[in-house]
Amino acid sequence: MPSPGSAARSHRPTLMLPAPPLTVTDLDELALDPRFELIDGMFVIRPWPTPLETRVTKRLVRLLVEATPSDMRVHTRDVSVRIEPRSEVVPDIIVAAAGDDDRPQRITSLPLLIVEVAEVGNRRYDRTLKFDLYRDHGVPSCWLVDPDGPRIDAYRLVDGAYVPAGSATGDEELTVTSPVACTIVPASLVDPPRPG
Repeated sequence: MPSPGSAARSHRPTLMLPAPPLTVTDLDELALDPRFELIDGMFVIRPWPTPLETRVTKRLVRLLVEATPSDMRVHTRDVSVRIEPRSEVVPDIIVAAAGDDDRPQRITSLPLLIVEVAEVGNRRYDRTLKFDLYRDHGVPSCWLVDPDGPRIDAYRLVDGAYVPAGSATGDEELTVTSPVACTIVPASLVDPPRPG
């Protein structure tokens, strides 16, 4: 029992990490939740998604599930992508080829599309480090969603570089044909549908 006038100590969980650079095997041994990522052996803790990020992600997942053909699957933040032995990330949304396991914990094949929903707190990380990682490892399509705009930017890989495949802000429509054919209105991801 603490003595009178002394502050009670806070008991916070402690995480002991192996010496860097870390590997995906190290992450597996730590058995951490999906907020933990590894980029080139660097350990990264992502913040919990905000209510706005969660709403945008859920609506976009619903749209993608409806548009995705039967030979593809849509996965969310509970599935990681192993890029290489020292890099494993947890995108907000992944579209990948259907496999034997419809509920994988980790995707090791190349995703067809990765979507990152980035607010102010994680925007730089998603638009630089992770975007570069996706490009360098050949992910064919990447979308960056900014709920604050709201805005969506779609990119496709051409000769080792991401080139714009389209963008939309607010009530504008973004129509894409690959790898999933769909039309997205950024405002509809953020705001409730308007009464007709």
